[in-house]
Amino acid sequence: MPASSTSIQSTITRTMLLWLLSNLGGTLLLGMGFALTHQLNDSTIAIAAGLLAALITLPLVPLALPFFALVTRFCPACSRRSMALLGVTLFFLAANELLHLLLPFATFWGLLEMSIPYLAAGLLVVSWLYSSGGKTSTAALWPRKQNNRMLLS
Repeated sequence: MPASSTSIQSTITRTMLLWLLSNLGGTLLLGMGFALTHQLNDSTIAIAAGLLAALITLPLVPLALPFFALVTRFCPACSRRSMALLGVTLFFLAANELLHLLLPFATFWGLLEMSIPYLAAGLLVVSWLYSSGGKTSTAALWPRKQNNRMLLS
């Protein structure tokens, strides 16, 4: 399997894990917030918000590949973790704005209050996914792949 295909497959896998875990984590954090500050019955709002967040952010998942390709081109020495943190923040803002456009009755700050747990969960998931001590840095991966090719030749 070519190295670029493996890299693309890894990016897709990590992006899907990020999407799944950040939606589950955000829903859990939002539910805990509702359970602590409101009545326990209101925590079902968090489940509905979680389903809505998953539906809105799923179409943004395929944008991860062009995003990583673009950022890698402009900043080849940037770590994958930094790129992923930037991506999560930008996609969070894009999803929040999309949700604000779809729900014109919601205020921006009210919507932000409901969606902040998803940003927190996304940032935590990125920190966990890319926590192998610099091994996922694009600069660190490239020489290792070249050395492996030289050993196989």
